Amino acid sequence: MKYLILVVLTCAICTSAYSQLVSPDKMMASNGDIRENLISLAIQNPELEIADHQIKIAKYNLSEAKGWWAENFSFSFNANEYSLKTIGKSPADNTHYYTPYPLYNMGINIPIGGLFSKPQAVKAAREKVAIAENTRAVQYRQIKTAVLTAYENYLSSKELYTVESQLAESSYNDYLQAKESFRNGQISVNDYNTSVDQYQGSLKARINAENGFKLAQIQLESLIGVPLNTVLPINDKSNTPTTDSTKISH
Repeated sequence: MKYLILVVLTCAICTSAYSQLVSPDKMMASNGDIRENLISLAIQNPELEIADHQIKIAKYNLSEAKGWWAENFSFSFNANEYSLKTIGKSPADNTHYYTPYPLYNMGINIPIGGLFSKPQAVKAAREKVAIAENTRAVQYRQIKTAVLTAYENYLSSKELYTVESQLAESSYNDYLQAKESFRNGQISVNDYNTSVDQYQGSLKARINAENGFKLAQIQLESLIGVPLNTVLPINDKSNTPTTDSTKISH
């Protein structure tokens, strides 16, 4: 019986520990999904579309270069009122028709210089395909880096805005208390002015943080091409940080 209880307790502890280990992984997967969604939106831009068209053009040129040998074959058909009547008839039935030219001609031309130059043109066209594909890959990495950087700036500026808003709110409460104490003659003018200066400094910091947050949001939205609130999860309130409506009033 004691052994059974020990096994049950061990399983419960392991299950609890496993759940604690899994939660951060789920959080990372959620954050990863947001980042992947942002990247997926950002790559739908004209620059990568142009790069895709450049790859197609390079591949078309490569196919054209590979088909250079077909240019050396020729076929001609003599079409006139007599030659058209001989089509589908046996030679015995065509003795009374006079065709001044052969009914059809086939030919082949082998350019000696082309045997050496054309393969090099094919290699050059293949290299252009590689260049176009690599250019597209570089642009994709640049866009991905820009999006991830803008998203991290957005998160940090949002956090800074929230902190500065809380500090401004606390400083505003201290200012109100100092104002009331000054009216009651409990503190000196210097103490009151110090409280005012501290509140104004925290308010300026909050305004700067708010400006940085809005600029970071604009930068990120310019990369993904859609409003950020349409991408973030419904339960994610990171696009609406806590603010205050404190105003200086003497």
